Amino acid sequence: MRIVFCDDDKRILAQLEKFLREFFQTYKLPQPEYAAYTCGEDLLAAEQRPEIAFLDVEMQGLSGIHAGARLQQRNPYIKIFILTSYPDYLDEAMKFHVFRYLSKPLDKNRLFRNMADALHQQAVDTMPVSIETKKEVVRKRADEVVMIESISRKLLIHTADKMYESVQPMKYWEHLLKIGCFFRTHRSFIVNLKYVCAFTRDTVTLSGPDKATYTAYLTRRNYQSFKNAYMLYLEAMR
Repeated sequence: MRIVFCDDDKRILAQLEKFLREFFQTYKLPQPEYAAYTCGEDLLAAEQRPEIAFLDVEMQGLSGIHAGARLQQRNPYIKIFILTSYPDYLDEAMKFHVFRYLSKPLDKNRLFRNMADALHQQAVDTMPVSIETKKEVVRKRADEVVMIESISRKLLIHTADKMYESVQPMKYWEHLLKIGCFFRTHRSFIVNLKYVCAFTRDTVTLSGPDKATYTAYLTRRNYQSFKNAYMLYLEAMR
């Protein structure tokens, strides 16, 4: 694992590395590679493809927000922490799905909690799933599955780039995807909460990475459970 820091305050860089080394030692996890930069231009010039990045929101030259957007192009599964004392920038940062915001001065306990969440979410996002069709077996990441739909005796897997007709039954997928970001809204649908953009008492609307729109049914008896799960998911992403 590679973690990068980018902040024009060298004291923050040193404190981040100190706290994170303590975090991985406390939880008996292998220490990742660390790299520190004082400006966004140097970070991007290094051509890093990190799994986790801590970025100052306001620096001379390229801001942490724009550097983060470029890092996401290299690795869509990166978890980005924005470091800020300026809440005015948060709306702009939301445009590229920041994982968490950390206020300065840094609070070690909060950092530890958020790092644990980041590692868990990263494991969920990158969990491999195999889609078996009549012609092939395709390996995907769980995060690439937008929705699963059972229709006319067909089991359709809608992914970020393609639709597959799976020979595996709905029960197989329900068991496999018993992880926090998936919810079975109806006997014929399992949805990825990451892609939900709207819902009513009987439908859920999803928007895929390619901007395609999907609709899943939501049974009325599942409405409150779905709403609670979705709110918890959003809270976990803050």
